[in-house]
Amino acid sequence: MVTLDDDLANAVTEGFRLAQSSIINQDLILSGTGDVTVTLANGSKKTGPSWSKLITAANAAGTSAAAAEASAKNAKTSETNANSSKNAAATSEKNAKTSETNAGASETNAAKSASNARTSENNAGASASSAAASLAAAQQLTSVPYEAAPFPDVWAPLNDDLRLLAGFAPYDRLTISGQVLELPTKSLTFSRATTATYIDKSGVLRIAAINEPRFEKEGLLIEGQSTNLAVYSSPTQDYSSYFRSGANNTRTFKPEGGVLLTTLTDTGTWWEQNINVANYDPTKPASVSCYLEFPAAAKVRVMLMRYSSEGDIAAASITAAPGVNKVSVPVLGGAVNQRLGLRITVDAGTPVSSVIFIDRMQIEGSAQATSYIPTNGSAVTRAADDCTLQRSGNDNYFGPVTFAMEVHCNGKTVSGADANSRRGIFSYYPSSTEWVFASLNSTQGAAGRPMFCYASPALVGGATEIDDGAIHNMAFVSDTVNKKIFTDGAVITSDTITRPTPGNVGASNSTIYIGRGAGSAAPGVRMLNGHIRNFRIWHRLLTPNQINGLR
Repeated sequence: MVTLDDDLANAVTEGFRLAQSSIINQDLILSGTGDVTVTLANGSKKTGPSWSKLITAANAAGTSAAAAEASAKNAKTSETNANSSKNAAATSEKNAKTSETNAGASETNAAKSASNARTSENNAGASASSAAASLAAAQQLTSVPYEAAPFPDVWAPLNDDLRLLAGFAPYDRLTISGQVLELPTKSLTFSRATTATYIDKSGVLRIAAINEPRFEKEGLLIEGQSTNLAVYSSPTQDYSSYFRSGANNTRTFKPEGGVLLTTLTDTGTWWEQNINVANYDPTKPASVSCYLEFPAAAKVRVMLMRYSSEGDIAAASITAAPGVNKVSVPVLGGAVNQRLGLRITVDAGTPVSSVIFIDRMQIEGSAQATSYIPTNGSAVTRAADDCTLQRSGNDNYFGPVTFAMEVHCNGKTVSGADANSRRGIFSYYPSSTEWVFASLNSTQGAAGRPMFCYASPALVGGATEIDDGAIHNMAFVSDTVNKKIFTDGAVITSDTITRPTPGNVGASNSTIYIGRGAGSAAPGVRMLNGHIRNFRIWHRLLTPNQINGLR
């Protein structure tokens, strides 16, 4: 039998006691509630929370933390909601103000709408009236969509000859080897005491013989007498008495005529021809013209110059274009007699070595520049054109009549001038007290407008200028009660007619003058200085539709 000593026995006993004590303490802690008291190894007592109480406390702590977190979140949400409420309040205030403004605008718009409604009502009434008037006018003008005019009683196309397609005139005659042959054709009568130049329909300069009519693309050319005061119109050499030049150019005279002006710098230059004597009346009109060729980059001007003790003065100037250039003034200007000059100016900026060709130079004492008059050492005069038709059988005076023709004017009409500055289209004088004519007016404020006189000298004037360089279809109508002017188909004026007591009848009362007259039967005065084509007379009153269809 084994025997333990006392120390070992005590140690074992103490070990068992401690183990038993730990088990008891563990049971107390795990199974107890609230606080429990345990016995420590040294035999002392220790009171503390049981496991159940610790778990309950831990759970309570977790719940408090969650509640704290939720409270913080709720506080943040409350802050956000507070800001939103503040913003919403500001927005509400702004919207309230906007609503107030919109209410005011709505009130204003309502007032405007009411006003617009009244305006629309008024416009509707005006539109209805206008529509009715337009309908009436349309019905009047389109009741016959196209109404052909009857064949004229007198018809001279004046396209390339003087022949009449209708009308009374002596039969044309042809002389062959001294034998006079009568032809089946009839023509207008034409004369001119000198040769003259014109541009044919191909654009070529031509010379017309004495008494030969000139037909250009616009029709029969009718001009008054004129003199070219530029004594070298197409020079072949330099004539220092008549020519002047600025610096920075060279001049070459072509053997066939004309000047080649070459620029040496880009600073500008000029060249001119003048009449060499200061003897021109400054109260008279003046014109210059020339033919130019130059490159597109050249800056060229044509100037009408006047010279005297008052100095060198440009009376007028235009920007030049290749081809024929014309410059005119109704009054030259100045206090003393002047020297006239045609100057070609090349402005600064024109490239160096630019060549400007100058030819057909002309200086005239007239209000419109006319066709080219060649000169070579002295001034040359071209006689006036004279185109006529017998009155007998052609004018139907005093009865209903319609005159129609195409009219083209070269240059502007002098404004504010006397009656001799009128430009006649046609005229005749049944007696010393009776006048029939159409012309361009020359009075102040009405220059270039058509006017018409039938029977009495009382004139009716149009409101549209026809000296604008365009071709105009003109018609002049009389029914013996009223007289009317049509320009390009539109009635522009009308007036009543009073027939005077017929006066004396002489030789001048038996002729219709074409392209001149305007109140005077004297030859060469009140000339058209332009073109006439398709001259027609009807011994009846054409309707507006018939006149609208005329070409």
